Amino acid sequence: MNRPLRSFRVGGAVFGIAPRLLLVAVVWFGAVSLVPFPLWQGVAVIAALVALVIPRSMSAWLAAACLAFGVVLTEPSPQRTALAVLLVHAVHLLGSLSLVIPARSRLALGVLLPSLLRFAVVQLLAQPLVFAVWLLVPSRVDRGIGWIAPIAAAMLLLGAILAVWAAKRADAALVKRRD
Repeated sequence: MNRPLRSFRVGGAVFGIAPRLLLVAVVWFGAVSLVPFPLWQGVAVIAALVALVIPRSMSAWLAAACLAFGVVLTEPSPQRTALAVLLVHAVHLLGSLSLVIPARSRLALGVLLPSLLRFAVVQLLAQPLVFAVWLLVPSRVDRGIGWIAPIAAAMLLLGAILAVWAAKRADAALVKRRD
């Protein structure tokens, strides 16, 4: 018995490697624009290249951290901060997509619409907030607030540890439920 082949048409599609390549381009642009030290520019771009080849290495988030540290280590400016908020969020989005989209697959552009809408909503909320905070902070505070960076890094590390712990626990519960 011969069965007819089934197929469907996709309006617009790109290769699955496109988000990974875009991630490298965004990190490269951000490193050149935001990071004043060539060593850290190189670290950011190399981390993005590792994320291109091995997305599960989570090196895309190392690249995003390099962009953020580039802003922290230079003179404060609202333009650089706004650009960092945009680029770090874009790196996070592209890194997340790289984790779930196989490089050899075809990716329908319509599938990206919900992610792009969330990206736009977050940016529409975050960018005015960044500017408002910049206007509200007295000028003498911006030089004496550097001690917050290690505390924020520790909180980020704690959040990552808790996320990994919760993921392992959820996986263990799923495996237990299957048995």
